[in-house]
Amino acid sequence: MLWIFWVSSALIGYVFIGYGVCLWLLSMRYKRIRLRKEIYPTVSVLIAIRGGEDVIEAKIRNCLELDYPREKIDITVICDGLPTNIESKTESFAKLGVKVISAKRGGKNHCLAIGLAATSGELVMFTDIGVMADPLALRNIVSNFADGRVGCVSSEDSTKASGGNAEATYVSFDSVLRRLESAVGSSISASGALFVARRSLCEPWPEALSSDFFIPLQCIEAGLDAIVDSRVHGSLSAVSPNAELRRKVRTIVHGLDVLICYRRMLNPFKHPLAAWELASRKLLRWLLPLVLMAMFISSCLLFNAGSIYRWATIIQEIAYLMGLIPWIFRRSVRITPFAVAHFVILGNIATICAWVLYARGNRFVTWKPSVR
Repeated sequence: MLWIFWVSSALIGYVFIGYGVCLWLLSMRYKRIRLRKEIYPTVSVLIAIRGGEDVIEAKIRNCLELDYPREKIDITVICDGLPTNIESKTESFAKLGVKVISAKRGGKNHCLAIGLAATSGELVMFTDIGVMADPLALRNIVSNFADGRVGCVSSEDSTKASGGNAEATYVSFDSVLRRLESAVGSSISASGALFVARRSLCEPWPEALSSDFFIPLQCIEAGLDAIVDSRVHGSLSAVSPNAELRRKVRTIVHGLDVLICYRRMLNPFKHPLAAWELASRKLLRWLLPLVLMAMFISSCLLFNAGSIYRWATIIQEIAYLMGLIPWIFRRSVRITPFAVAHFVILGNIATICAWVLYARGNRFVTWKPSVR
């Protein structure tokens, strides 16, 4: 039991603290210098939507207001299923070159595949309908492609706290890791809110895989870097805790699909940095429920073996209790320690559900966007 306790404790500490510290130390010694300068290749902006009638006009205006040569950019909206009144809301933008495509319902990636086939920009910008970009966002992101080693550039996620959800804290934590990965080499994922990739990395397009995960891996395999531009932010409001559980289950199932498909990237002899990053930020995190259970059970069984095990058991019990209380007393979730503990428990429940659904063959091909 002793070794189970200490190994599980070390793994938990590594996932939450150690990995970030290792990246930070590496960035201090081996920070990669990249070229940035103003260039203006053609860019195809793709917006896949399911619903979104209330924000589509604002989203298109936001894209049209990007500080980038108008003749170098084309905007395509792809509707997943019946577009209801989307066409009437976007009709006035047609004369500005905005295309609206109605696709048979097949999910977000199916829509993006259709959008890719209908456009020809040298770079492709993927952005969520709820994300309003700063006017300089595209100009700043594209400047990174002046460096021929860069294949994909992501915005930095920013989430506004809402309804007692600690998602904003998690997003900030994950953004720091992504930025540090980018500094030492290449990030293994991009922000689904807004990122830009070279078209060559998008063809052929695997409709079954999540684009903000597989494109960075495709990028690394091609010998290019997937990086983060901290000048550009994709801002969203946090969802409710219940909606967060559903969203996280879907996201992890999609992530598992990509990880299994690109399992060759876990080979440390062929892709040493990417393999380490994938194991640390994806695989270990998705195995965390097992590790947490191992630590709790082992510390309980070792309760009388010494004060360190007693304190470890008590601290875990308090943490789990704090995470469970918000289900009974909803207002407690507005207190940060309770919100964080609740979010961690939600995340681990979502991870277990995702593994079960993935094993059963559920892939969430169609999607219902989270209401934010």
